[in-house]
Parts: sequence; structure tokens; C-alpha cells
Amino acid sequence: MKSYDVILIHPSRVFDKKRAPNRSLFLLFPMGLLAIADLLDREGISVKIINYPLEQILNKNFSLETFLRTIDFKICGIALHWALHSYGAMEIAKTVKKVNPNAKVILGGFSATYFHDEILKYFKSIDGVIKGEGEVPFLEYCRNTLKNQSIDSVPNLSYKNSSNHVRINPITYIAKTLDELSFSNISLLHNAKRYLALGVDIMRMQFPLSIARGCPYNCPYCGGGQRSQLILTKRESVVFRSPEKVVEDLQCINDAYKAEGVFFGHGSYPGSLKYWKALFSLIQKEKLDLGADLEIWRLPLNKEMWNLYQKTFVPEISSISVCPRSLSPRVQRKIRETCDPSYYFPRNQIEKLIKNAILHQIVLRIWFTVGFPFQTRMDLLKDYYFVLKQALKYGNSKKFPITVLNDLVTVIPASPAFENPERFDISLTFKSFRQTVEMYKRAKFVIGGWNSVINYENKFLSNIEMRVWNRIFNMTEIPMFINSTH
Repeated sequence: MKSYDVILIHPSRVFDKKRAPNRSLFLLFPMGLLAIADLLDREGISVKIINYPLEQILNKNFSLETFLRTIDFKICGIALHWALHSYGAMEIAKTVKKVNPNAKVILGGFSATYFHDEILKYFKSIDGVIKGEGEVPFLEYCRNTLKNQSIDSVPNLSYKNSSNHVRINPITYIAKTLDELSFSNISLLHNAKRYLALGVDIMRMQFPLSIARGCPYNCPYCGGGQRSQLILTKRESVVFRSPEKVVEDLQCINDAYKAEGVFFGHGSYPGSLKYWKALFSLIQKEKLDLGADLEIWRLPLNKEMWNLYQKTFVPEISSISVCPRSLSPRVQRKIRETCDPSYYFPRNQIEKLIKNAILHQIVLRIWFTVGFPFQTRMDLLKDYYFVLKQALKYGNSKKFPITVLNDLVTVIPASPAFENPERFDISLTFKSFRQTVEMYKRAKFVIGGWNSVINYENKFLSNIEMRVWNRIFNMTEIPMFINSTH
């Protein structure tokens, strides 16, 4: 029997694979999980990552309970970063306790952080939650637990003490630098090679790599923006990894696993262009042969960046994404007035992106959302007209690497709209963790969708209208998606 001090599990959205198609299991795990595992490994603590959705996909008869009975472990960390994993995470925790009642079960991630007190109060399988940025606090927790020492002073930890009372240690650890962490040691992941391949095949995403932490913006539904990070991690500003450390990780995954590309875990915006230019220049210098996926968080993206991006990465397996969510000037103005003065995605700038994508032959993905704050039926019709025009213009040929995408969204915990829904003309239909678990337990998953749970009512659009229009958008977008998929 193999023995580990610690196992780390990435949960599926559902515990029973039969309920959902592969894409809806959500194969990709948070980037910090690799950093945690690598830090433990370097400190002499034996560790293994188990990607539950990956195992479900590789073996339709995979049983987590059976697998756990083949190994020995003292601590189990479960990643609960995205709320959509709430039900899956709780089911995994129950399974772990069933197999190994003496093992400590610890959660981490943004969703676990936001709901830490409710989780510890109502879910008996959970022994603790590491809040905020977790690498160093979790290392300290593991050291003390493995040595049977007190955990009373572990930073960022909420836990149940020996009397089963909840103790909450404050968030005092915030990483000042990320250069002491490695985000590429996937040798610690069970079935690592298959993870890289299936991430592209199923999720249409390259290997996600951490570039920075923090965000200068406050998008309405996002739980990782500037105000959200203050709530969840106490982080006040963005910290970037040095270009040298990023390239070191790229070389590692390229040399060891022949990864075809990378998804950068931080977006481009005017204040970050200097950093991206330095990073891309260093990648060129090292002659790394990779594709890349880059998000544009704020416009403009100038032609110099397009040229540099094309020269740095393999265009045929690279892409750029932008998320205006709605092109309505009125909607964008309301968002600027309500939560983010920088929220500006004018149509002429989007059209420039399209022209540059065609010129450089790099896939451009433009993301819309049905049911975005302040969006009326007329706004929705105008957005659909834009999508239809792009489909008719670019959907019939691979010469035009343009695609428009649309997906249902959940208002994420700690986001501006979650904290103050009335300011965004929405009302939340459920807000507690127990309700979140129940909603994902009962959710019906659809082919192609990342999400099928709507946790809010829109002032201007009913949930039925949102679902119907989302399907109409999706059907219109199919030709573009097929022709621009690399």
C-alpha cells in the first residue's frame, strides 16, 4: 500500500459521472494546487494530487472510495475554489471520512474562504479551512499536524478544536512574492500526462500557469476582482511573478511533458503591457515552441502587442480572448458608475481586435453573457444582432479565426453583485453555502456548458428567457466555434 502524508483532491462538479458530460465535470484545477503540492514536496512532506474528474473521464467505473482504500494518508486537502464544485467537494469529504475516519480533511480556495464559518458549522466531515492564499499556511498546518503539535497559531486557518468548537484564526499571510513557488511540478499529479492532453481536448484550454495574483478591476459578477480579493485574501495590490520564473515553469512543462501551449492565468491591460513585453521577449530568447491563450482584461490592445504575440507563440495553436459581456454603451456606462470606472469595451475597439486577429491569423474569442447587469431585452437583441453578423461574415471559412461565445453565469461569492445585488438590478435566489451545495446537487448539466446554474433573478429578463436566449446564441455561434477551434 502506498503511503502519503498528504493527498490533495480536485473535486468534480458532480460525484456521479453519469449525470454530466465530460466537459461539465470541469477537469481543470486551480493553479495554486500545484504550488501547494510542490512546496510540501520540497519540505519533505510526501504528497499526491488526485484529479477526480480526470479519473472519472479515464475510467468510467472509477470509484474514489475504492482508490482511497489502496493508499494510506494522514491529511486530505480538497480544493474548493470555484463554487460550482461545492456539492462535489462535500461528497468527496464524506467519502474520505468513510474510508479514513482519522484523516484530517481541510478545504482551501476562494469559495471555501468565503463560506468557511458556515462550512465548519454544518458539514461534519470538514476539519478546517485554509483561507486566502494558502501555500505557507497549509504547509504550517501539515507540519504541526504530522508532529501532533498545536495548530492554534496557524495563520489563515479556521478549524474545529478538540471540543468541536469553531476557532477562527485571522488572515495574516499574504504572499509578498510568488517567485518562491513553482506552478509546474505536475509529476505530483496522478495521471499527469493525460491531464495535459485532455485539458485541450475537452476543456479547449492549454495548461493554466500562474503569472500574478490580484486584480486592479471590479467586474460585476467576478469573485477575483480588487474588492473581492480584499474580502477573501486581504490582498491590496497585484503581485507579478518575475518573467524568469514564468519561463522556468514553461521550460519545465515543455521539456518534461511536451505541453503544446499555456493559458496565462492573468490578463493583459494597459498597466501590464510592460510586463508582457518583457515576458514575451524572454520566451523568444529561450526559443520555446509553444502556443498560448491570453485574456484581454481591458482595452486597447495595440498592434505592437499583436505583433509580439504572433512572433512569440505558434499562431495556429494560440488565441486571444476578450469579455465585454455586452456591447451596449448604456450597460457599460451603468457598470462604470456602479462598480468599475474602467469598464469600457467600445464597439470600434472590438472591431480593431477582429481586424488584427484576421491579420495575424490568431483565434479571437469574444465572450457575451445573457442576463448581464442592467441588460434589457433591447440590449440583448442588439448584442444578438452583432453575433449574427459575425457568424454570417466569419462562420464559413477557417481563414477568419473569429468566434463569439456565450454561457450562462453564476454570480460568484464576494463579487460586487453578490455583495450588493440591488445595486445591479438583480436579486439572488440563493446565497448560503448549503443552498449552493443543494443547487449543484440537483443541477441538470448540458453538453458543451461550463455552467447550468443561475443563482439570480434579473430585473429585465426571466430565467427562462435567459436560458432560451443562451441557447439561441449558442446555436448561432456553432459555425464560428468549429472553424476557429485549434
